[in-house]
Amino acid sequence: MNELSREILVKRAKFLSVLRRFFEERNYLEMDTPCLKAVPSMEPYLDPFQVRSPSGKERGFLITSPEYSLKEILSKGLERIYEITHTFRSGEEGSPYHSAEFLMLEFYTAGMRLDGLMDFCVELLEVLDRDFHPFGFEKKSVRRISVAEAFREFANCGISKEELDRTISLNKLSEIPAEKRATEDSFFIVFLNLVEAHLPKGFTFLYDYPPELAALSKIESGFGKRFELYYGNLELGNAFQELTDPVEQVSRFRSEQVLRNNLGKEVFPIDSGLERALKEGIPESCGISIGLDRLLLTILGGGSLREISPYFGRF
Repeated sequence: MNELSREILVKRAKFLSVLRRFFEERNYLEMDTPCLKAVPSMEPYLDPFQVRSPSGKERGFLITSPEYSLKEILSKGLERIYEITHTFRSGEEGSPYHSAEFLMLEFYTAGMRLDGLMDFCVELLEVLDRDFHPFGFEKKSVRRISVAEAFREFANCGISKEELDRTISLNKLSEIPAEKRATEDSFFIVFLNLVEAHLPKGFTFLYDYPPELAALSKIESGFGKRFELYYGNLELGNAFQELTDPVEQVSRFRSEQVLRNNLGKEVFPIDSGLERALKEGIPESCGISIGLDRLLLTILGGGSLREISPYFGRF
C-alpha cells in the first residue's frame, strides 16, 4: 500500500461520505456489483487484468468498469443508481495520473439527457466545494464545447478523416501512412497531441464525438452523443446518452471484436448478461464514470496520484 498521511486518509473518508450523501439525498440507490467477471469489457483500447485460480480451473478478469453490470440493473426497472467501486486497468506505466487499481464512481439516470447530466455534474462539484473541501469552484467558469469546436480552436482542423490526416501530415505527428489508419487512430493522434494537451485550466465538458467513436452511446444528428469531463488536460469522466438498441449494440460489439483482433489483443465474447439486458429493455438514460482518485487530486491540488491514492505505485 502506498503510504499516506493520516490527514489524507481522513480526507479520503470524508470525500466518500460526502459523495454518498449527495446521491442518497437525490434518491439514488447504491449498487454492489462484481469486481471479478468471466467476461471483461469489450473496449479495444483498455487492457483488463486476468485472474486464475491456483488449479487453473477458474479464470476471470478484474473489471475495467462496472458499466455492464449496472446496465443489467437498469433493465430491472431501477431508474437512479450509482456505484463506487474498485476498477483495474493495465497500461500507462509511469504516468503520475494512472494507477492499475483505482476508485470509480459510475451512475445512471433514466429519463435524463446529456445537458441535464452536465448540470448534475456541476451540482456535484458545487457540493464538493461546499461540503468537502473548498477549491474555488465557480459554475460560470465551466466550459462546454463540442469536439468539432475544440479541434477547430486548438488544432485548426475539422474532424473528418481527410482533415485529420492532413493535419497529421502537416505537423508530422505519425509515420504510419494515412491509408493504414482507422478514423479512430487519426482522431486520437490529433486529439492527444494538439487538443487535449492545450485544453485550458478549469473544468471543460467536451461533447458530440464522431460516430466512429460513439462506443456505447446513441448516434444522433451524425454525432456520438457522449461527453468527457476534463480539468485542464486531465480526463476525469466519460459519459454516454446510452445506446438501447440491442441490434445496433451487438453490431458494435462485433466491430470491436474485429478491432481487438487487428490490434493483436485477445478477443472476448459478448457479455451474455448485458446482451440479455438490452433485449429486455434498458430505459432512455444517461450514465457517467468518474475517476475518483483523479477528482480528489484535482480538488486537493497536487501533481501525482501518489499524494492521495493508496493504490498508486504498487507494481
